[in-house]
Amino acid sequence: MKLKLFILFAGCFLSLTALAQTERVGVNTRTPTEEMDVKGSLRIQTLPKTGEGITTDAAGNYDAGKSTTYAPDRVLVTNNNGVVGAMNGAWPLFFYMPCIVLPTETSDPAYNGTNFEIDLYQRYLDQFNVTTPATTAKSPGATTNLPIVAKTDLDYFITYFDNAVFTAVQLTNDGKLSYQLVNPASPDVTDKTFMNIVFRRR
Repeated sequence: MKLKLFILFAGCFLSLTALAQTERVGVNTRTPTEEMDVKGSLRIQTLPKTGEGITTDAAGNYDAGKSTTYAPDRVLVTNNNGVVGAMNGAWPLFFYMPCIVLPTETSDPAYNGTNFEIDLYQRYLDQFNVTTPATTAKSPGATTNLPIVAKTDLDYFITYFDNAVFTAVQLTNDGKLSYQLVNPASPDVTDKTFMNIVFRRR
């Protein structure tokens, strides 16, 4: 009897050790491939609603007072193997940058002697904050400003520019635009002289 008990205890200990080492939990499977691997359906009976208090704060720590409100901005998706991930779903995956005027005169402060440099992300941030009463407005029922995507969560694209006026057009990973003029002394500005700038959420 003692031998059987010892074998049973040893088997349980080895199983727990293996679980601790792999840090994977399987439901209806003995070979979990992710930290939680469920072979079957999943049910969550109570989900928080937007604006309700939750017990996880912005830093990911426990908050018994529920001082942090729930503000979802992701949707759950899966690949062909059922591995669950998150992607941006509350917004379109891409959007056009708000309209701005691109300078074409070398006397403009954006000109550094060689290039024009425009911080596109900062311009987007300034417009979406809607905090300048002299140049912006919002409806009385709009209690919050427009949602703003972090600089590092965006990719930046120019889908068109007037190559009769602009040349050496470049973008940085943090949303800065630089360009030169084909003819700095007298740029041929027409109704085609603009750029289409698109932000894509990562």
